[in-house]
Amino acid sequence: MPEHRKLAAIMFTDIVGYTAMMQKNEQQALSSLQHHQSILEQKVEEHHGQLVSYYGDGSLSMFSSITDALQCAIEIQEILSKDIKVPLRIGIHTGEIIVEESKIVGDAVNVTSRIQALGKAGSILISKDVFEKIRNRHEFKAVSMGYFMLKNVDEPMEILAVSNEGIVVPDKKEMTGAFLPKNSGKNLSLKWIAFISFIALSIVGILIFTTSMKARFTGKDKSIAVLPFKNISNDSLQEYFSDGITEDIITQLSKIAGLRVISSSSIMHYKNNPGDIQQIAHDLDVASVLQGSIRREGNQVRITAQLIDANSNQNIWANNYDRDVSEVLAIQTEVAQQIATELDVKLTSDEGRRIQNKATANTAAYEDYLLARQARPTDAEKLLLSAIKKDSTFALAWSALAFLYSKMPMTDSTDRPYYIRKSLDAALTAINYGPDLSETHMILGDVLKTITLNSNYSIPELNKAIRLNPNNAEAYVYLGFALSELGRFQEAEKNLIKAKQLDPLSMFMKAAWGLFYYYSRNAKKFGELADKNSKLIPSKNIHGSRITYFFLTDNYDSILNCPDDGYHLAEKGIAFVKTGQIKKAQAIIDSLRNAGEDDNAATIGIIYAWMGDKEKAMKYIKIAYRLFDYELISIKVNKLFDPLRDDNSFKALVTKMGLN
Repeated sequence: MPEHRKLAAIMFTDIVGYTAMMQKNEQQALSSLQHHQSILEQKVEEHHGQLVSYYGDGSLSMFSSITDALQCAIEIQEILSKDIKVPLRIGIHTGEIIVEESKIVGDAVNVTSRIQALGKAGSILISKDVFEKIRNRHEFKAVSMGYFMLKNVDEPMEILAVSNEGIVVPDKKEMTGAFLPKNSGKNLSLKWIAFISFIALSIVGILIFTTSMKARFTGKDKSIAVLPFKNISNDSLQEYFSDGITEDIITQLSKIAGLRVISSSSIMHYKNNPGDIQQIAHDLDVASVLQGSIRREGNQVRITAQLIDANSNQNIWANNYDRDVSEVLAIQTEVAQQIATELDVKLTSDEGRRIQNKATANTAAYEDYLLARQARPTDAEKLLLSAIKKDSTFALAWSALAFLYSKMPMTDSTDRPYYIRKSLDAALTAINYGPDLSETHMILGDVLKTITLNSNYSIPELNKAIRLNPNNAEAYVYLGFALSELGRFQEAEKNLIKAKQLDPLSMFMKAAWGLFYYYSRNAKKFGELADKNSKLIPSKNIHGSRITYFFLTDNYDSILNCPDDGYHLAEKGIAFVKTGQIKKAQAIIDSLRNAGEDDNAATIGIIYAWMGDKEKAMKYIKIAYRLFDYELISIKVNKLFDPLRDDNSFKALVTKMGLN
């Protein structure tokens, strides 16, 4: 659409102290913002205006009638001074504007912005040009606030405040800007104007110098936490959408090697309890925080984002994105690039290319994928298959499906061979369509380990995943698991330390540390970790941790005093053996046989090993190996297999598995 010029009344609105409101009570601030936007949209439409755009916590609208603009502003302030109070200031000016597609530009727009900035909460400031048009309208009252030098405006302007009942009239002394004597408008000499302009510019220069650090990132460590974006849609079911956008912005940022990015599993701890920004930054050890909101109505999405410097507690950058839902993936890229710029992080050409790559061009497929990430396994499978049907090249959906299939044999041993093939097929398809995605290589690495029971096969893929995304905390955890299972504890510890830096609150990461201490036989550290996590995990897992700790410390009587959790029958059987209660150990074996000999082969074999019957033990261990029993993944280091270490049949099996 070609540009055209027109006369218009321009109205700017802005919420006073919105940043401080967000830091004090984010939910309340977002409610105020949503209320402001709702009332604004309603009133602008009623008074035949056009809402041009939102910017942060403010807005720009235009009207063909000054009377309509002023009446609209008064009604907005009257509503926002009651019930849900919103500290709004409004500025109105009139002049020629240039309309370019969906935006307006021109001196009149800039002047209106400056006028609005002089106001206080509850006020409506207008230019003399506006007042001249409504001075004979008795329903409007206004008082002069004097003349002000406005930035980038050559002549001083007289500013007036609407003084209708209920509208706040600012104190002149509190108004920012270069205030001039009342007779300045027409009688000011050129020398006086030049002098005042010099003084004003000097003051502005000093202010810019002294406050410039607030507009820039002040931290040395290039690190960020992206807090869960608030769902301010009228539909609470859109929660999956806001969570998905948050996670995908984190993923995009994670691709930048020069930026340390906290993983989403730690971030989600703040979803319903955001707290103080600086405290969160301290807890997560980051120098900056991104927060925002998402409002979706039909196919229209509004995303608001604010980048905050944790050191100065000041906004570094803020923006609003009003787009069609099909453009959501492009917004994620824009946000990541802008944050890199604001934090002065240099992107390599490969990083820039990877950030530009979209997961899928099919919005419906993307929504199925987001829903699948929060669904139960059976529902997740249906959603992922639906996403792939809509976009057969959707690598992340294939990768998620591969992960889902690889874990199904752990709960359903009947179809293990089927799911093993399905998981490998899906993982290889994901790699084919997403060779440059960290996620595809991470999942392939985990799948290879699951279907071979040999962690060596996963390591090259996990290392590649980390090279593609040095902030992929999950990949470091998987690598920590694999290295621990192989007895490479020094390397495992380095990777788990890195995972902890990127994902300090993740239970997945903490579970990896637990297995690391268990496999490395560090009972003291294992016990300390179990005690630390005791308030964070379900009670049955607490009992399980205690059983494992007692097993490490050979405290078998204490194992028998722990409640059964259904997951540690091997340790229970061993405890009966070590305390001379062989019949009770045999009773556990018999119950496992009755429940399903093949399904429980590994556990049966382990108990026989501790009973000293190595022949029967190896019979069942070999059955477990043929059935891809995941319990054998740690056969090289797990204390459960210690009685078999010197058995030739056992040694031959370990060699066959490729673990020597």
